[in-house]
Amino acid sequence: MSNLKKTLASILLISIILLSGCIEDTDTEIIENSNNTSSGIDQDNFTLDSMVMLENLPTGYEYLGSPPITDYDEFSEKIIELKEGAYQDEDNFEVFLDIIELDSESAAIEFILNYKSQYKQLSTGDRFTNLNFNSHAGTRIKTYTYRAGNQLPKYQIIWNNDNIVFIIRSNSNLESSAMKLAIATGY
Repeated sequence: MSNLKKTLASILLISIILLSGCIEDTDTEIIENSNNTSSGIDQDNFTLDSMVMLENLPTGYEYLGSPPITDYDEFSEKIIELKEGAYQDEDNFEVFLDIIELDSESAAIEFILNYKSQYKQLSTGDRFTNLNFNSHAGTRIKTYTYRAGNQLPKYQIIWNNDNIVFIIRSNSNLESSAMKLAIATGY
């Protein structure tokens, strides 16, 4: 009887160990970036202007300029500064990098929650997908638009690094358009 208990306990232990290797978080997509060397903000040389990417853009992307933005006040009263970079992706669609500095990391997290709350759940599929890239957790937001009579998805990616919120908005129906620029930020 003692050997039977030992055998069953051993089988149970081995099963637990084997199963633990098969369990993963399927709600979070992890995107590796081998070219990323920095995921922190250099506080000594920090300006929002320096965060608008002019160089080291993804292949096929072009910097178009830095138009003024002011349309985020409804999500937080704690915004210090805003900056936007406008780009064109490899398929000639516009992609925008919005950088919002808030007065604290908790204000940045609150901003993201308020921003996401403007969207209702989709009738089918997920509007929000959790992502991990550049050593940060972010959210991919899927919206839909009509183009040439067809309903097409559009993607945004939002995340924070300390008290800075980043929003990538792409006019492309390919989610890679926004993701490539998000990864290229290094933040």
